[in-house]
Amino acid sequence: MSTHTVKAKRRHPDTDREHYEVGHMTFELSQKDHTFALIAGEALTARDRRPLFSGVITQNMADDLEVVAWRIRQLKLLQEGEREKADG
Repeated sequence: MSTHTVKAKRRHPDTDREHYEVGHMTFELSQKDHTFALIAGEALTARDRRPLFSGVITQNMADDLEVVAWRIRQLKLLQEGEREKADG
């Protein structure tokens, strides 16, 4: 059972949930059941702060996220290079 739903949070308010803001998203991690939830980070209403998706943390998930982080860094460097070219 997921510890990320509104009902679960009411039933088990003492469950530790870690939150990590990434852009306009929030990753919520639960060590209790080794799950995660992806939540709209800048949602205005409580209804919109429900998890968009939740699931079990898999063995390769950290590696997959590192690949995404690497690609984001590349794109950021390319963007900065293009900006310098335009200014130069």
